[in-house]
Order: sequence, then C-alpha cells, then structure tokens
Amino acid sequence: MTKSRRLTSFIVLSMTGGAIFQVAYIRFVFLADTAHALGLSIQRYGEVTSIFGAVAVVMYFCGGWFADRFSPKVLIVVALAGMGVVDLWLSTVPDETGVVVAHVLMAVLGMGLYWSSLVKLVSMLGSADEQGWLFGWLEGIRGITSTVVGFVGAAVVAAAIAESAGVLAVMRIYGVLCLVFAVLVLLVVRVDRAALDGVGKQAVSLRQLVAAARNRYTWLIGASIMLMYCFYTLLGYLTPLLQYGYAVPVVLLGAIGVVRTYVFQILGGPAGGALVARWTKSSPAFLRWAFVVAAASALGFLLVPQRPALVWVAVVLMVVMCLAVFTARGVYWAQVGEVEVPLAQRGGVIGLASGIAYLPDAFLPALAAWWVGDPANDVPQQGGGYTTMFAVLLGAALLGVVTTTVTMRLRARDRARRPQDDAVVAAA
Repeated sequence: MTKSRRLTSFIVLSMTGGAIFQVAYIRFVFLADTAHALGLSIQRYGEVTSIFGAVAVVMYFCGGWFADRFSPKVLIVVALAGMGVVDLWLSTVPDETGVVVAHVLMAVLGMGLYWSSLVKLVSMLGSADEQGWLFGWLEGIRGITSTVVGFVGAAVVAAAIAESAGVLAVMRIYGVLCLVFAVLVLLVVRVDRAALDGVGKQAVSLRQLVAAARNRYTWLIGASIMLMYCFYTLLGYLTPLLQYGYAVPVVLLGAIGVVRTYVFQILGGPAGGALVARWTKSSPAFLRWAFVVAAASALGFLLVPQRPALVWVAVVLMVVMCLAVFTARGVYWAQVGEVEVPLAQRGGVIGLASGIAYLPDAFLPALAAWWVGDPANDVPQQGGGYTTMFAVLLGAALLGVVTTTVTMRLRARDRARRPQDDAVVAAA
C-alpha cells in the first residue's frame, strides 16, 4: 500500500469515530431536549441509556471475536450504515419499545462491530514503532470531527423553534453522515492483507481472562478508570443544573455541551501525556493528582449555592472537572505498560479491566436521572438531588486517590524486589 493510500485510509477511518457515536451519546450535549424529543421523561431516558451501557459492556468483549473472524473493513461499513439507519429511525420517534431497541442496536453496532474492527485496521496502517503516533492522531482527528459536527448540531438546535424538534433534525443529520462515511470507507479505505495478518488477534480467550483476574493490577487499573469514568458519565447531567439551577440560556447550553464533551477531548489527551512525561513521570501518580482536582471540583459544586449570580463560578468548576476527566482519559490505559503487565497477559488484562472500567454506563445514567429530576415535566429531584450526585463523585475521587496510591506502592515494591530476585537467579 502506498503512503498516500495509507494516510487517506487513516484519515477517513479516524473521522468515522467522530460521527458514529453522536446519537448514542447525544445526552452529553442535549440531555433534557433529547428525552423530551423522544417522548420520554429524563428518568426513563436515563433507564434507556443504562440499557445501552449494559449492552455496550458486553459488546466490548464480543467485538474482538467479530474482528478476528470477519473482514474489519466490511464490519465498519456495516456498522456505519446500520448506525445511520438506526439514527434515522430514532428521529421518527418510535414508541418506547422502539427507542430501547434502537439503543440496543447502537451498542451492538458501535461496540460489537465497529470499535475492535477500527482498532485492528488502524493497527495495520503502521509499524510497531508508529502505534503511539497512530492512536494519538486517531483520538485527535476523532475529536476534531466530533467538535465540528457537535457545533453544527448545537447551531441547528439553537435555531429551531422548539429544542426538541432541533434535536430530531440533528439526529437525521448524524444519520445521513454515518451513511456517507459508510460509502467513503467502502470506496477509499484500502486493506493490506499481509499487514492485517500481522496484527494480533483482538479476541480475548477465557484462559487470558482467568490469568488477568489473578493479576492484582487488573483490579487496580480497572477500579481507577471506573472511578474516573463516573465523572465522565455524569458530565451530561450538568446541563440541567446549569439550565435550571444557574439560569444559563438555552442558546449557550449547546455550545457549552460541545466544548465540555469534544473540545476537551482534543486537548485533554495530549495535555495529560505531556504532563506525565515532563512532570509526574508516572501515570498512576498523575491520575492521583487528577482525582484530587476532580474531588475539589465536586466539593465546590456541593458548597456553591445554585443562584444565577454564581453562574460563572459553576462554569469554572465544570471546566476544572473536565480538565481532570479528559487529561486522565488520555493516560489511564498507559498504566498497563507502566506496571509491566506481560505481553501475553495484556489482552486479558485490558479486556477484564475494560469490563470493570465501563460499568458506570450500565447504572449511573438511570440513577443520575432519578437524582436530577425533570423540571420541564414538574418532576422534582429525588434522593437528595445534585447534593447526592456530587457527594457520590467526591467519594469516587477519594477512592481513586486510594487505588492510584496502592498501585504506586505495589509498583515501587515490585521494582525494589527485582534486584533481589535477579541476584537469586544469578546465584542459582
């Protein structure tokens, strides 16, 4: 494959990541408006997205099996085309059962067919020394695409007479965009069979998972990511707080949601990597600081009264929280290499840790929707409302400090023990 073909294939594949999940995670930008557009309360929409999250966790394990047994390019085309059709169907506002089915299909298409296939195709576009560069730029191009598409969506919603009608129009735009990318992948992306055969298998065997379960770092890494992922999952539920608690105009909410969700995605990963390289020299050490910052922002939200006059204080706290979350997202999987998980175990460790890490998607949306209520439909906050939500986040951050500290100490102990083990082996 020529260099230009390889670059074109990489750019197109990276851009698909900025489009395929837009409707599946549209709640991060338009939470209440999407729920009302689909004829649901925020509480019921939270339950639906929790079903999506539960199916997605299962599909992360199944995705490697699909990518190893079928053409990854064909799977990506099918996933994009299928997601486009599902997005368009969802924009017609089916009944509640249809909305649930649509979200289940989005999880199967996105996490089952698309994600592992994307990782496999991107891996074969460069040598072993180029993998860091490839996946770094994959995240960057994906983030840029998400930002551009997100701002277009925010503009459409802001211009609509009713925000719910605007959300349905945005779903149709995203659906058509997925169909366009399906055609682009089919026509533009080239697959080097020899290079593809050289890419390791994506599926994780039962034996690998058992070995990973015996590795103490699996549970520490999975738990630390899960605790930070709680913050990521709940970022979308800051929108009703800004709208009803601090009186942020609807026109600004979409823009704030795009910046919070996508702009920080572009900047956070590289910034986190640079801080680890130049400051902490350790991923767990950096994550511990990220948890400290996240804890401070959660505590700030607990202490700041919900008054329109304090809106900019709330926005600053949100920015601080986003900085912690997205810089951490850029480095938390680096722990696997840093603690020197053996290559033969890495697939199992990443697979099992991923199942732990993304569990919040299976229950937190429903729980958060119950907490925040639905002011537009006169549904009050329940279970302590935002006070409980931020208290839970504060607890998650403090636990994160503990897990990262334990990881650092175990790693230091392992490194201190190594010279003694080497001396024993040499003597033997």
